[in-house]
Amino acid sequence: MSYLPFPPFFDRLFRIIALVMLCAVSLPMSANAAPTANREISRIMQERRSVEENLRSLKEQLKEYQSKLKATTRKESQSFKALENIRRQILLLETIITQNQNYLAKLDADIDHLQRKLQGNRQTYSKVSEDFRRTAVSIYKYGGNRDIEQLFTAGSLNDALVRAQYMGFFTRAVHHNVTQLQQVAVELESNRSALERSYKQKADVVKEQERQLKSWSVSKKEKEVVLDKLKKNKQEYAAQLADVQKKRQQLQSRIESLIIAEQRAVEAEQERQRKIAEARRKEEQRREAKRIAQERREAKRLEARRLEAERQEAQRLAAKKEKGVDRAPVITKKEKREEPATVSETPPPAAEKPTAVVVPKMDSPELERISADFDNAAGSLPWPVRNGVVSQRFGSVQDKDLKIVTTNNGIDISVPASTQVRAVSGGKVVQIAFLPTFGNIVIIRHPKSYLTVYANLGQLQVAKDDLIKSQQLIGVSGKMAEGGSVVHFEIWKGRVKQNPQKWLRR
Repeated sequence: MSYLPFPPFFDRLFRIIALVMLCAVSLPMSANAAPTANREISRIMQERRSVEENLRSLKEQLKEYQSKLKATTRKESQSFKALENIRRQILLLETIITQNQNYLAKLDADIDHLQRKLQGNRQTYSKVSEDFRRTAVSIYKYGGNRDIEQLFTAGSLNDALVRAQYMGFFTRAVHHNVTQLQQVAVELESNRSALERSYKQKADVVKEQERQLKSWSVSKKEKEVVLDKLKKNKQEYAAQLADVQKKRQQLQSRIESLIIAEQRAVEAEQERQRKIAEARRKEEQRREAKRIAQERREAKRLEARRLEAERQEAQRLAAKKEKGVDRAPVITKKEKREEPATVSETPPPAAEKPTAVVVPKMDSPELERISADFDNAAGSLPWPVRNGVVSQRFGSVQDKDLKIVTTNNGIDISVPASTQVRAVSGGKVVQIAFLPTFGNIVIIRHPKSYLTVYANLGQLQVAKDDLIKSQQLIGVSGKMAEGGSVVHFEIWKGRVKQNPQKWLRR
């Protein structure tokens, strides 16, 4: 069957269809790129939410310190409590300023991403608009009124079917262009709105940054004023300094005494278990020696009976020989009954020697299952609180303003009052104590002689001897006299204190 050549109408139609098919081929590529773009947006938004949450927590802490400082009396405003309050404000302000910088960087990344997306959608919109324009022109020139005519003027049935098929392609291409234009228009509006919101957020953060910098400058001046007043009144300065040092030492001494008491209790239990095991071992040895001695006595008795029987038999044979009796003697039932049994010269096998009794470990299987392996957990333990700021580091630190050296067996973490405090690892609550100036103290035991300490807690959610899991709620942070709240955290291995920041996640 021969085919007639297509008229110019179909030549144009083929070009439009080729263009539409090219757009359709490019669409899956955009669809493949969409998940990547969505993942990028999700990551940016998650990072922004994390920074926003941290900033909210820091501002809440700052508000607590500022409200406490405003409520202080004139005498209190010249005290170490006021100085500590201002110092923590400065620390929080510096952290907020750093976090604001991070947030601005996240916003800049978000704005760049949105701008690229907006530009890409604009190009797509322009391309689809051009495709639609060409399709509309073709419809105008060769519209639906001539569709029937084109079918009837076909040179053959096959030609008519081909024309009908391509007319269907043409109709679907128009519908697809309209739908795509609508979708791209919606995306463009969404991108524009998101971009405007990001620009507004950035402007707000910049203003907030300027305000925090002013607050930081004011706090620095307040600190200098309080320091000046403290140093002028040397007698009061020395008394307050001694009081601060005394309270710090009270906390350290109390925790150390609890640690030592716990370690002694463990050592005493281990010694008791060792003595029990040693007593069991000695009892087993005594029983074994007694059994061996009894077996030896029984063997000697049997051997003596055998020798006596042999002697009696030899005497009887000698007596018969003297009488000249040749035939074998007849042994009566009574004699047979009285004849001693033959004793085996091979001694009975000794009983199996009992295995040595091992002193049981103090770490129960339950404790090992719920706790982290501290020997391999450096830098991986979760923090006891969320969004806290370390206000005092581990070890000996010299105060650059007051020129005094303080020693910290752990770290102090500044948090909003009533912040949830959670266990950094599973373990057993072995000690709970209370200090008027530092609230509740909780000590948790972990395998391999590791202990974690949580101090300055308010309401508790655990009791002594509780087995708890990692990140289980222990209690909430208590309020400090100088405002805000601080959680004191320590890690020990036996009686050796560790630097907690080396164990917590970085």
